[in-house]
Amino acid sequence: MIDAVARRLHRRRRAEGTARPSFLFVTQYFPPERGAAQVRLGSVTRELARRGHRVEVVTAIPNYPTGRLFPGWSRRPVQRRDEDGIPVVRVWLWAAVGSGPARLGNYLTFGAMSVLGLLRAHPADWTLVEYPTLFGALPAVLHAKALRRRVVVNVADLWVDASVAVGALSPGALVRALLSIERAMLRRADAVNVVTEGVRDALVAKGVDPRRICWLPNGADTTLFRPGPPDPVEVEALGLADGEHLFLYAGTLGYVHGLEVVLDAAEHLVDDPVRFVLVGGGSERDRLVAEAASRRLRNVQFHEPVAPERVASMLRCATAGLASVRSGDLYRSIRSAKMFPVMASGRPVIYAGDDEGAAIVEGLGAGLCVPPGDGAALAAAVRSLIAHPAEAMAMGGRGRSHVEAEATWESIVARWLDELALIDARTGPGRVR
Repeated sequence: MIDAVARRLHRRRRAEGTARPSFLFVTQYFPPERGAAQVRLGSVTRELARRGHRVEVVTAIPNYPTGRLFPGWSRRPVQRRDEDGIPVVRVWLWAAVGSGPARLGNYLTFGAMSVLGLLRAHPADWTLVEYPTLFGALPAVLHAKALRRRVVVNVADLWVDASVAVGALSPGALVRALLSIERAMLRRADAVNVVTEGVRDALVAKGVDPRRICWLPNGADTTLFRPGPPDPVEVEALGLADGEHLFLYAGTLGYVHGLEVVLDAAEHLVDDPVRFVLVGGGSERDRLVAEAASRRLRNVQFHEPVAPERVASMLRCATAGLASVRSGDLYRSIRSAKMFPVMASGRPVIYAGDDEGAAIVEGLGAGLCVPPGDGAALAAAVRSLIAHPAEAMAMGGRGRSHVEAEATWESIVARWLDELALIDARTGPGRVR
């Protein structure tokens, strides 16, 4: 905790009307791409701009999760435009998904090209750097420190540790070198953001001072994602029959999500009035589509990524939303971002996992949790929600209340700014408020 003297200094600076700090965000992932990091960073930048902070972004030409540059975007090395009123500098990179040399080239080219983007951006009081990966984060940290600007590293997961755990990197000299660079980067940061308690604990174990750790978790837009009746036009677009129940997964279809469990559940429910709809792209999408076809699962439907407004409309047609995370110690610190729009929409969550997110859903009574990878248990949860609509409605209400109280972007950003301000007050002159 920040001591009482720092708190008094912070209150005095606020009373003196110190100017709001400016922020430069450096991230490989940003809207209009779809994904947890993109939603979080896009929402945070918009909220900061709404509060009157000067915000700028250095990022890549949109390419995730398809691994192809989005149509309509120039392949020029560096390009600048206003997006939703925020100046964004975009750089070319080698577009790729999955793992292996192509993905490594994806990371390396963004790290190298981000330097050109940084040279085009305006210096800011705080540079927020999205980590992973080291290749994308380290140049931005070094650039900000060279300009004597404050740095906050946003740690969504520990990239080196995760790469070793899934076999993408083998323990040895390279991993030791990468971990050494990671430690140096985190030590040089003025603040470190975390998105889960598990990541926070891991960073403290790595030697990060708890007083420099800030909380910037996932949340939801409660204006966009809200309870309401199904739109008949959306029902028709989805092809839902009378009495058919929609169970929606909207987000990245990646390895970490273990979405085979949905296909397994669908096999148990072939004779039930149930439709599983999976919306999004990712490294596992093609494999899941092929497997669903090979199993002849007529109750599973895939959609390409769609705008958040369309996801919100789909959720209002759904009986429940789905979140899924693969089993294993590596994934127990995850809070699936998919659960927050579902809860904000007043729908119950079926969460297949044993991580922080599952504990939140279970603790709130905002849905049903089943073991990761257990298709039979997921099917039983589906049947339970259909059989008990009043309880499903109550679960959705509890989820909505939680998001309104704790997980709106307004409240998340307000708390984060206060935490940065306290760090600023404790460590020296600054202008965070």
